[in-house]
Amino acid sequence: MVYRILELKNLKTSFFTKAGEVEAVRGISFHVDKGEAIGIVGESGSGKSVTALSIMKLLQPPGKITGGQILFKNKNLVEIPNKEMRHIRGNEMSIIFQDPTMSLNPVFTVGNQIMEAILNHQKISKKEARAKAIEILRLAGIPSAEKRLNDYPHEFSGGMRQRVIIGMALSCEPDILIADEPTTALDTTIQAQILKLMRDLKNRWGTSIIFITHDLGVAADFCSRIIVMYDGLIMEEGPVKSIFFDSKHPYTRGLIESIPGVIQKGRKKRLVSINGISPDLFSSHVGCPFMPRCDFAMKICKEKQPPYFDAGEGHRSKCWLLHGEAPKKAPWVKRRCADGNR
Repeated sequence: MVYRILELKNLKTSFFTKAGEVEAVRGISFHVDKGEAIGIVGESGSGKSVTALSIMKLLQPPGKITGGQILFKNKNLVEIPNKEMRHIRGNEMSIIFQDPTMSLNPVFTVGNQIMEAILNHQKISKKEARAKAIEILRLAGIPSAEKRLNDYPHEFSGGMRQRVIIGMALSCEPDILIADEPTTALDTTIQAQILKLMRDLKNRWGTSIIFITHDLGVAADFCSRIIVMYDGLIMEEGPVKSIFFDSKHPYTRGLIESIPGVIQKGRKKRLVSINGISPDLFSSHVGCPFMPRCDFAMKICKEKQPPYFDAGEGHRSKCWLLHGEAPKKAPWVKRRCADGNR
């Protein structure tokens, strides 16, 4: 039986600035099953990280959740007090960020910081916490774990620091881990090692993972399902195979075609970029937000925001191209509407 551990229902998050309200997340809904790894992808500014911070309730002013529900084990996190959330955060839910130097205190040893995370959430002795910290470093692939426990963060390489952070995040065996671009600052070899580590630890403890990245290729390697975000909205969602080989949204297709080395019919396809720039944060949100950059835009795209259309097998897309019966293959042939409206 599949157990739904996390579900977002119409989540809305805004930043209230002197220039006005910035709607960073505009009513998104998705779920995560127990032991599942899902990917959230999109360009910078699409709302990926704000979604993660909203789930963990780590938003700082002027950011604020303005609507919707975050159901974790059927408990609405939006409504619970901060004291209860502090118990959940780090114990049942953990988050790791792109830059490990921002998560590790430079004046304390790595061992002290791992032990502190364990002691804050588990009723065990310092001796037991130390033994568990050593075990965590070993599981994270840190050589001479017992000796390295006494080292400071600056004595570790970038990849090793990220391993420490992942180990620390999983030290209390949380039900769900949010990884916010944890491999972006690492080279390709170290990136592959970190992904393998996360996969191994996920399989060991059955942890669900939300993997946030701008790299669709990395998400495809690690996740079973992908969510594509743009301008605070989910534009497309579906299984990895369906997203890659039968994507329904022009934005998703643009992200896929911008991946270097994509081979089609035995030949490398020329790298394609998405025209235009990300939308203005203070835009009116009339119509489809991707319309000004879309090669397939129609008149209705400018006038009305599309609903979600079901493309089958857990695949949905927020695009007017699917109005009516979804086509077997999306029409990826450049076209413009007859009256010239884009």
